[in-house]
This record gives sequence, C-alpha cells and structure tokens, in this order.
Amino acid sequence: MRTLTCLLLLTLTTQALAQDSTKRYTFNEVGWTITIPADFKEMDSVQNRRSMEKGIKVLEESADVIADISEVKTLFTATKNTFQYFTATLTPFDPPKDGDYKQATKELKEITYYTFKDQMPDAKLDSSSTKITIDGLEFDKFSVLIKVKDLTLTVVLIGKLYKGYDFGISYLYMDEQTRDQIEASIRNSKFRK
Repeated sequence: MRTLTCLLLLTLTTQALAQDSTKRYTFNEVGWTITIPADFKEMDSVQNRRSMEKGIKVLEESADVIADISEVKTLFTATKNTFQYFTATLTPFDPPKDGDYKQATKELKEITYYTFKDQMPDAKLDSSSTKITIDGLEFDKFSVLIKVKDLTLTVVLIGKLYKGYDFGISYLYMDEQTRDQIEASIRNSKFRK
C-alpha cells in the first residue's frame, strides 16, 4: 500500500537512464522506451522533489496515512503547463513483504478519489477503471474526472506489477489535444521482452 501511494503523490503535484535529443528515454530496469511529446518540458530533479514533498503533505493530511517515498524512482516528469503533466515512476514491490498488489491498487484508487474529494469539496468527481494494453502488456488504468466551476481536469493513473516494481504512469490533462499527445506516447512506447 505505501509504495502505491507514491504514485498518487506525484499525481497531486506535478531523470532518465538514457536520453537523446528527440526526448526518447529508455529505462533499463523495465526495458521500456518512450518518446515524450515535443511541447512538454522535462522537470528537473530538484523541482520534482519539491513537488513530491508538497504531494506528501496533501496526501498525509487528506488520507490520514504516512507516505514513504524513499524507494520511489522518478523516471521522468514532463510538463506542458501548470495543469498538464506526464510522469512515470518505479517503486520496488515484493508481494510477500508489501502485500497483495491488486488490493494495494484498489486502496490506491480509493485514496486518490477521496483525496481529491477532500481537497476540492466543491468539485464534481467521477471515476472509472479499465484495463489497457501497452506493447502487449496489460495495465490497470484509473481515471478521475474533476469538474470545478468552468474548469475540467482529468487525472489518470496507469500501473502494473512488472519485474519487481510497481511501475506507474500518471498524467493530468485539461484538453483533448493534450490527452491525445500523452496517450499516443504511451501507446507507442515499447518494452524489451
């Protein structure tokens, strides 16, 4: 449970192993290669750490949990603007030690939904869960649609227990163009199997 809440921390706030000038990254731990949309800017590790620390505080206050992010590795965080971003993380997850992954994922979804509800009491929220396939691998996808006055945000958490990691991808978008950019990057990403 504690490892999965780390993905939520990054989602509430907004370093790669290999990078080239086309914003293509390869992460050897999971054999994953992805190309980030051209108009997204990578967030440096100092900014990312500050965002994570703010997220920890929000999560701990809203969900009454203690979050441990000491083992979270941020693969990248890229922002299009203040409200639209894309991030991927790895957190070691060992079912005998950390518990049932499906149960932890269920709890993460509940914490995510209720944290947004607590932080945005005037917002209307709707959530959905589904499975998606990325390069032949099945992932769990959880979305929260948030409407506050004239503003609509969608937060998406994608996750899978893979090669000993809770492999998480999350993003937040406000418009269909940004959603399409991010989802095309994810859909076209490749895993070395």
